[in-house]
Amino acid sequence: MALIIPEVFADAVNAKLDAALRIGRVAFDATPIVSEAMQYGDTVHFPKLKRVVTAAEVTKGTPVTPAAVDMTDMSAPIKQVAGSARVYDVEAAQIKGRVMDSMVVQVADAMSKKIDADLVAAMDADAVYKQATAAADAITDTELMAGLGCFGDDVDTASFAGIIINSRLLPSFLKMDSFTSVEKTFNKAEQANGLIVDGVVGYFIGIPVIMCNNGTYDETAKESKTYIVKREALGYVFQRNINIEEERESKLLATDIIASSLYAVKLLDTDGAVVLRKTVA
Repeated sequence: MALIIPEVFADAVNAKLDAALRIGRVAFDATPIVSEAMQYGDTVHFPKLKRVVTAAEVTKGTPVTPAAVDMTDMSAPIKQVAGSARVYDVEAAQIKGRVMDSMVVQVADAMSKKIDADLVAAMDADAVYKQATAAADAITDTELMAGLGCFGDDVDTASFAGIIINSRLLPSFLKMDSFTSVEKTFNKAEQANGLIVDGVVGYFIGIPVIMCNNGTYDETAKESKTYIVKREALGYVFQRNINIEEERESKLLATDIIASSLYAVKLLDTDGAVVLRKTVA
């Protein structure tokens, strides 16, 4: 007799996973542009369209010179993430209650932390823009503005997906007049900057600031990392329908419940993210 209904358990894990992902919120689902990702091989090939079109003054009688479309291929390995829990028969009678709820939370949290960490690693590896900060575990509004300056005049608030910070930097934001003062035209009282809701600690010039410790602290250098991310710069291909299996361990009088999924991540626009940290390579 099955200990769980796989479809129900998978739905519960997926629902919790959507809530638990932090950095995943600033990424977009790139599955439509790589529709064959789960059918062939173990690598996802993301197309990147280079900007080649320029405008020039027209000379009468002279044809306009077309710029050839130039596409470069960006690849990322498909990764498999899994979590498992063992339930002994003596506990099985209680598995439908609080134990089941705890398993859903544990599996989803473990998977979300792995996915978030891989999204951070993708930005660390491929982001073109990197801005140095003066301190390892503090940041100023001046440094944030310098990071935004990397985008030139392409800084419309709506074009940004979010700013990712480590929890060690929260005190820095709470000390920023530009973050907390409702007298600033870009701050609104209803935003309630400083009150943390689902990881969002507020808005910096209208851009959501999301707190996440998954991969945002360099244990070797002992310094926090901050990321300013544009919309549709960070992409993922994620098999939302998590596969749930049971494996009976008869000699142990126990049942193992295994949840797994496949995904790939990539910073598709290498000019679409800025990494701010003290040590810039």
